[in-house]
Amino acid sequence: MDKKAFSLIEIIFVLLIMSIIITLAISKFDITLNSTNINKIKSDIVQIRAGINLYKNKLILQNEKTTFDTLDDNNEMLFNKILQNPILASNKNSAKSWNKISNTRYKVYIDNTNFIIFTFDTQKYTFDCDSTNTLCKELNL
Repeated sequence: MDKKAFSLIEIIFVLLIMSIIITLAISKFDITLNSTNINKIKSDIVQIRAGINLYKNKLILQNEKTTFDTLDDNNEMLFNKILQNPILASNKNSAKSWNKISNTRYKVYIDNTNFIIFTFDTQKYTFDCDSTNTLCKELNL
């Protein structure tokens, strides 16, 4: 018998295998994307903390008052007092976006729904999140 086409069972089997492979690839991509977002946020936080220390040390070396109560001058360019390249504030609740809540409080989104609030302590010069927050614990901050 000369076979010129695929049988229905062969087509279904191939489609089933392709759907399994695509499902696994998409879930792996989602995990990788989430990991990338977390790494970017961690990098931002390290830069902010280092910027706070540099700014405080600069004030000490210039023999100026060593207290400062804000990290930026406006609500659009966040952390512009302490970072050479400020972070742009976002109105969207999307991954890696930062929003200013008050002069000392900031919100960063891990993804479209989950966020962490960070507080700048003007006395201790620390930039920390609430340690009881599970996302904060997950980020090891």
